[in-house]
Amino acid sequence: NTMLFPILILIIFTLFVGFLGIPFNQDGVNLDILSKWLTPSINLLHKNSNNSIDWYEFCKDAVFSVSIAFFGIFIAFFLYKPVYSSFQNLDLINSFVKMGPKRIFSDKIKNGIYDWSYNRGYIDAFYGTFFTVGIRKLAKFANFFDRRIIDGIPNGAGFMSFFVAEVIKSVGGGRISSYLFFYFSYVSICLLSYYFLNL
Repeated sequence: NTMLFPILILIIFTLFVGFLGIPFNQDGVNLDILSKWLTPSINLLHKNSNNSIDWYEFCKDAVFSVSIAFFGIFIAFFLYKPVYSSFQNLDLINSFVKMGPKRIFSDKIKNGIYDWSYNRGYIDAFYGTFFTVGIRKLAKFANFFDRRIIDGIPNGAGFMSFFVAEVIKSVGGGRISSYLFFYFSYVSICLLSYYFLNL
């Protein structure tokens, strides 16, 4: 009950907010209600013959926006009205209202609509499940493909070229004579040992 009075004040201002920006012509000047309120020299209730036509256009244009406001108020009343009435001291009626099978079914429908609207139509869950998880998996696959395949090919080619260059450098860098010296030294040692062992 503490929120009842502020909500009623907000309802009073919300009911007619759709009327403010609707234009209508008066004496060849295109005006709306807000500019009429801010311009006190112009009388809102002009006694012209065109006044009834202007009010007809005004009401016709205002019906749509005001009906949307009334529809929102109706849905809010349908979802947020209390189970027990605080203005009625009728426990028997309140118990029937609470315990009836139609009341239980309507409460389930209301709770479903309330949960759906409270969770913003589950758009965040849908977005997180389908878009966020899918984009993360795609990013992980792209990262793996980039590091292992795209970066692996030039890294492997660089490693192989470094290895081949080291081998060519060691072979052609003047060490082949030392390799031949050690080779012939070992061969001669093997031949001499074979000769002395067969004597």
